[in-house]
Amino acid sequence: MKESRRIFFMQLLGASLAMHMGKAAEAADVPLKEDEPQAKQHAYTEDFKKVDVKRFPEFQDTQKCGSCQIYEDKGKGWGGCAIFPGKLVKETGWCDAWG
Repeated sequence: MKESRRIFFMQLLGASLAMHMGKAAEAADVPLKEDEPQAKQHAYTEDFKKVDVKRFPEFQDTQKCGSCQIYEDKGKGWGGCAIFPGKLVKETGWCDAWG
């Protein structure tokens, strides 16, 4: 009897974790807005053509989120970024962490 109870609780815990992970994944699909504090901190813009080249003289027009090493394509022109966890960035965007 103890063994079946233990198995039941382990399965319950597993199901609970799976539900929680699914909700966390859904929450990650929120687009980053340029006026959010973290976006401002990294000079994020949804359009790489709007980068202030006086402020960022090393910027090159081939630099955009979609060509960054840490960009994770999610489709439809949006992707994930380790700099902005839980947010989506535009493929045509840019920030000062581009690399």
